[in-house]
Amino acid sequence: MNRLFPIPILLRQPLFALLFLFSVVGFSNSSAAEKPTANLSSGCIERYDPELDYFPEKVALDYAKGFSVAYFKHYKIITVMTPWPNAQENFRYVLVQCGAPVPEGFAGAQIISIPIQSIAILSTTNLPHLELLDALDRLVGISAFKNVYSPATRRKIAAGEVVEIGRGPSINLEVILDLAPDLITAVGHDQPQYNNHPLLLNAGVHVAINSEYVEPTLLGRSEWLKFTAAFLNKDGLAQRRFAEMVDRYQGYVHQLRDLPAAQKPSVFGGYLHRDVWYVPGGNSYIAQLVADAGGVYRWADDTHQASVALSFETVFERAGEADVWFTSGLDWLTRADLLVANERYGAFKAFRERRVYNHNARLNEYKADDYWETGIIEPDVLLADVIKILHPDRLPDHRLKYYRWLP
Repeated sequence: MNRLFPIPILLRQPLFALLFLFSVVGFSNSSAAEKPTANLSSGCIERYDPELDYFPEKVALDYAKGFSVAYFKHYKIITVMTPWPNAQENFRYVLVQCGAPVPEGFAGAQIISIPIQSIAILSTTNLPHLELLDALDRLVGISAFKNVYSPATRRKIAAGEVVEIGRGPSINLEVILDLAPDLITAVGHDQPQYNNHPLLLNAGVHVAINSEYVEPTLLGRSEWLKFTAAFLNKDGLAQRRFAEMVDRYQGYVHQLRDLPAAQKPSVFGGYLHRDVWYVPGGNSYIAQLVADAGGVYRWADDTHQASVALSFETVFERAGEADVWFTSGLDWLTRADLLVANERYGAFKAFRERRVYNHNARLNEYKADDYWETGIIEPDVLLADVIKILHPDRLPDHRLKYYRWLP
């Protein structure tokens, strides 16, 4: 026995000896940072531990092709590969968990602390992302109030909680700098004069290019919800919400998978603008939507993703006897409105047989169209609308939400 430092009788038992050892060397649970079980969607890390994964909730991309997300222990890298059609450059964002160190080696990339606490948007298509992610309270600025359909956002506007910041040549840099949002989301254009991000970046404002419109499929567009979520650290919520959309969408597709070709109505779209008819290309999300809804798109053999400029005569030659016409004139509520615009519309079979539809069923008093807001994150509802139109006997309980029949 050590007579200089006698060991108490209790510590001669193994269990008590072990507890004594832990108390001496400090191996208590309180000395180490706790392993996160969810992404931190507000606030910062209180005690950074380089061994911990601060993003236990992650997204996986299945349909969107225009961006990627890579995860590291305390930061994410988002790359926008296709900021606009035929782009020759990409954009990279390094999202660093607040309270953790900034990683080295990312010259030229934007370094953004997350989760962001305030956001301004230049396109209303991003508004539903905030609502679906329970983050509308972080909205502080928007391009133009008149373009907003969202009732919740309009209430924030009325309460003075959101500032109008403009866009394009009318963007108000002074207001933006005073507002100092953590992030602005912008749309990328292939024509430089319409881009705001160079001006904002030069002013030191964080700008993320949201290019959902470049995606060729509706589900691809909807999956950009995960892009917005990454900045909010709500990756897990976005993953769950999108999975629910896909399940509903694919459920509808499955119902029509064995539909005979003879039962598939023929479809065309667009309208005459001055002397040019802009028809959605064969690789557009509209063409895919028609195919998924059990229809035959008249330009399905076309290889363009964007709209194709054609003459009236060319469109009539191919679609004059088509069964259904999807148009998009904002003020067209009846077929009579179409005739006022151009009497030649009356020659189409779809017009004569009263099978013309417009996606302006949800307009507010400012003529903001919810098709371009909530419709972006309700691909399943849009598909159900088109199925109901093409096959009225299907989905008996569904009522058109975004599309309007023109009597």
